[in-house]
Amino acid sequence: MTVAALTSGCDAVSSKSYGVSDPLTPEQSKTQVVDAAREIVQTLKLDTSAVVFRRSSCNDQHEAPFRGVVRIKYPLASSFEASGSEVEQMVQQLKSNGWGENTDFKTHASSLAKNQVVAVFNPQAKGTVNRSIELYGECRDVTTTKDSAGTTEHVDLG
Repeated sequence: MTVAALTSGCDAVSSKSYGVSDPLTPEQSKTQVVDAAREIVQTLKLDTSAVVFRRSSCNDQHEAPFRGVVRIKYPLASSFEASGSEVEQMVQQLKSNGWGENTDFKTHASSLAKNQVVAVFNPQAKGTVNRSIELYGECRDVTTTKDSAGTTEHVDLG
């Protein structure tokens, strides 16, 4: 009697699950945050100066699982007060488009979540040339490693 084993499904993604029951491929983790960034930019009609993607480990050991992260850079407001007011308006506009405040993501900045992606509105800071919104995807990429995570890459949301 001959027995054959066929490997597919999640085993094709990674033989280690790192506690992740439904892993994403590196491309899926990128698509998750890039699609959310595209939605935010279109909804807010945001004038971006740059959009960059990177992979980030979800732990201090820089091991799997990883998540996709997008940073949307956009021009500074005329003042810190104006920036705060603009961010408040952006948050309200996104909330009316299905984004919610129910997130366990720990930050001192305004944050919203939709489809397992968290958007963090970083406050305008002295000495920076842009403001930014960072989007964090789910910690479900168990294939990426510290060595394969790579560097940032520019993203075209067009």
